[in-house]
Amino acid sequence: MFNRSRFPLAPLAAAVALLPGHAAFADKGETQSSATLSPLVITAPAMSDPYTVTTDTRQPRLPLPAQDGGAFLESIPGFAVSRKGGTSGDPALRGLGGSRLNIQVDGANILGGCGGRMDPPTAYIFPQAYDRVEVIKGPQSVRYGVAPAGVVRFERDKPVLTESTVEGFTSTTLGSRDRFDLVGDVTAGNQQGYVRLIGTLSEQDDYQDGDGHDVHSQYNRWSGTAIVGWTPDADTRIELAVDRSDAEAAYDDRGMDGTEFDRTGYTLSLARRNLTPWLAEVEALFYYNDIDHVMDNFRLREPPGMRMASNPDRRTQGGRLAAEVLLGESTSLSTGFDYVENRHRWRGTTDWRNQPRTERAEFTDYGAFAELERELDERNWLTLGLRTDRSEAEALNPAGFGGAERGDTERSALWSGFVRYEHVLEAQPASLFVGVGRAERAGDFWERSRVFDLDSEVLTQLDTGASWRGARLSANLSLFHGWYDNYLLIDETGAAPRARNVDATTYGAEADMTLSLSDSWSLSGSLAWVHSDNDSDDRPLAQTPPLEVTLGLDYAQNAYFGGLLWRGVARQDRIAEGQGTIYSLDTRETPGFATVSAYAGRDLFHNITLTLGVDNLFDRTYAEHIQRGSADLGASSDPVNEPGRIAWANLTMRF
Repeated sequence: MFNRSRFPLAPLAAAVALLPGHAAFADKGETQSSATLSPLVITAPAMSDPYTVTTDTRQPRLPLPAQDGGAFLESIPGFAVSRKGGTSGDPALRGLGGSRLNIQVDGANILGGCGGRMDPPTAYIFPQAYDRVEVIKGPQSVRYGVAPAGVVRFERDKPVLTESTVEGFTSTTLGSRDRFDLVGDVTAGNQQGYVRLIGTLSEQDDYQDGDGHDVHSQYNRWSGTAIVGWTPDADTRIELAVDRSDAEAAYDDRGMDGTEFDRTGYTLSLARRNLTPWLAEVEALFYYNDIDHVMDNFRLREPPGMRMASNPDRRTQGGRLAAEVLLGESTSLSTGFDYVENRHRWRGTTDWRNQPRTERAEFTDYGAFAELERELDERNWLTLGLRTDRSEAEALNPAGFGGAERGDTERSALWSGFVRYEHVLEAQPASLFVGVGRAERAGDFWERSRVFDLDSEVLTQLDTGASWRGARLSANLSLFHGWYDNYLLIDETGAAPRARNVDATTYGAEADMTLSLSDSWSLSGSLAWVHSDNDSDDRPLAQTPPLEVTLGLDYAQNAYFGGLLWRGVARQDRIAEGQGTIYSLDTRETPGFATVSAYAGRDLFHNITLTLGVDNLFDRTYAEHIQRGSADLGASSDPVNEPGRIAWANLTMRF
């Protein structure tokens, strides 16, 4: 008999988080999973259902364990990353990134300071400092802001300790080109509260491509987190988190490097459960993030001529008040309010520390949402969502901003929503879903810095898919077809405008499967394909990723495990040269390529696991299609090649 928890949203996190004396402060409706144990090494995270992926950040994975949030997402089918150097790549889902992809860290928003997207939100995320990542694809939720492409949530589990406990996690990675990662996470407390300390360090020298050419890509980054939680009873939690991080990164795709990525963040959350028989939970969240970013052309490279430096910063603050309401045995409602505001400033010249800051723009958004889930019967569910946002952008630069004068303001009333129907087949271990969603968003800082007065972008999308959960085979298929009104296109082909609205169409498919060949061997695969058109200009929509397929063969017997991963990417000749997005432009057609990676490992003792791997086993020379930072910073016309052969070792321990 199937029920609503037939495909748990977080089986991986649940499997590793339940150490002695510990239980996760789970999301609504989440129960401990009895699902089959996941592979010891993740080669391509599978969809939990056709529109959701949930994966454990701390489980060994192929390729090389990720050093930032963008590199982590690249391992999930449907994602691509615009490479700049060795870190801080800009992720895109189905060819949609930037503000079309909502990135959240423990419910908070992070917005980078660089006008050239040196520091996307994922540049400030070390994946193993979080417990799990959830990806909601397409406009299939309204709880987490407006997100045409989807929502990515890097989450830390909230512990509820039933006895005095000390537990932790540590991981060390060593690899080619002096790659070194170190992460430590310790939680101590009892039923009254807890303290959690997390620290990370990651560094690497310039890597070489398959031809042995050095790529300007060195980086060094660190982060530290302190969390204090008070749990006076089983239904109450108050938590304060403080995050600090900094980094430097060399970029091969432009004329400057990022020499400071200073972040200070504060998050306060309060949650209360079981207030009344109908009010299941109320949660309040308040956060503040200060990003201070420096770029220059002399600290990590020989200056080509005159020394140059720039120091933008951005302060983002926001909050959220949400409630889970039980409207009956078969109906639940998630509703709430949220807001976010951010202000961008800038100062330049090599003597920037002694210069005053100039305000550039301020953005404010207030939103209200409601998401209702109704169990029609034991095999049918209906989910509805509606969201409204009031967005405001104000130009503050005395010299103007995107053609606007100081004090000019653009206000938008935005409406988003979706309806989704799900059905479980009676005779088969399969489920089906179909959903229609609408996501409307206003222009962001990077778009309005080009043209301030832009119409809001609207995506209307049909999503459908199926899942199979058999004894030996698990598989997912997702299909989507979307129509854009006023798609915000970056266009560098003429003198002006540099951003404009066009109509566009996008459609595609994603699939994954895992087949158990025996007690020891399994076969896995994934596929991601998207086709997008600029209907207004009658040409391809720029920055559309090519077809990508992966095949994996995995072995696990007793304490030993190993496997191979083949990744094939097709040629992409559907381009619109000089057009693109805030993070990348089409510059060339790209040939197809294929790579092979391998891994092997052993569970040692006392929850210690050693994994060895080789990425790009045959040392291929290739470049991804979606790449290139904004041409504003003088990027050359040459592509940034991916790393050649890389050998690595990873040692993890849980205690």
